[in-house]
Amino acid sequence: MKSLLLASLLITSPLVIANPLLGSWEFVEGKYAVEQGFVTAKAPELTSVKLITATHFNYITQKNGQFHYAGGGQYTLKNQQFVETFVYGNIESLLGKTMAFDYKIEGDLWHHSLTENGKLVEAEVWRKID
Repeated sequence: MKSLLLASLLITSPLVIANPLLGSWEFVEGKYAVEQGFVTAKAPELTSVKLITATHFNYITQKNGQFHYAGGGQYTLKNQQFVETFVYGNIESLLGKTMAFDYKIEGDLWHHSLTENGKLVEAEVWRKID
C-alpha cells in the first residue's frame, strides 16, 4: 500500500513533470505593439540570452552590440502560460509587474505572446542553446 501511494505521488508530482523551458535561450525575433501599430526586432541587431531555472528567469539584451537592458525575477508555469514577475532590472516600468505569456515549444523554438485586453502586446521567438 505504501509503495502504491508513493508511486501515485511521484506520478502526479509537479517535480516529475519536465519543464520544457529550463535552460538557455537566444532571441530570434519579436513583434511589439506601439501606438502606431507594431515594430519588429530580429537577431543580430538585437541579441539577448534568457536563462530559465526551476523558479527564476533572467535575461540580458544588446542592441547593435551595446548594452540595452537586463532583468529577471520569478516565474511559474500554469495552463500553457509562462507567468513572470519582474523583480530586478533596468526598466523601471516592469519592476513588480506580473505578465502571463501564452507559450508553445516547437522543436528548439519557444514561441510566446502577451495579450492584454484582447490585444497583442508582444510576441517573441527564442531558440534553445542548451
